[in-house]
Amino acid sequence: MTDTAADEKAKLRTTAMLRRAEAARTVRGAADAIAAHARSLPAAAVVSGYLPIRDEIDPRPLMASLAPGTRIALPRIDPDGMRFLVMGPGDTMRAGRFGLTEPASGEEVVPDLLLVPLLGFTREGARLGYGKGHYDRYLAAHPGRATVGLAYAAQEFAALPVEPHDQPLAAILTEAELIEIPPR
Repeated sequence: MTDTAADEKAKLRTTAMLRRAEAARTVRGAADAIAAHARSLPAAAVVSGYLPIRDEIDPRPLMASLAPGTRIALPRIDPDGMRFLVMGPGDTMRAGRFGLTEPASGEEVVPDLLLVPLLGFTREGARLGYGKGHYDRYLAAHPGRATVGLAYAAQEFAALPVEPHDQPLAAILTEAELIEIPPR
């Protein structure tokens, strides 16, 4: 009996979490290094970011670098799916599902560029997420959005299982480099 792609992904998540935890512990200046690439990202009127959980690479310096000419939106997970709300100074946050800190309210928008958290990635744009499929469903419902996965370089895999519903990334930004994925 062979494992399904979903079974393989579940097993890889443990390895990916360990890699990310080690990178978070040992790599200094990663958040500032990704922020230095702000001008290399696709132009966008609205960018979705996120507030880091556990040992995710911190996107806040990058979001601050993009903010002067860009509206920043954060994800909120509701029973009917994920949506993005524009955030500004002093806006109220709430504790959300999965340990997330989410906007309590705000204008709902469809971002032009999504900064996407992840556990693992490949240079072909495959992404290993947490297994709930929120970003895959959102991207399938909103095609044509630019996507940049944010990760430590140590989160790279030579290959990852890909299922039909998986949405590829257009680029991956690590503390070491911006990896642009050729269009398919």
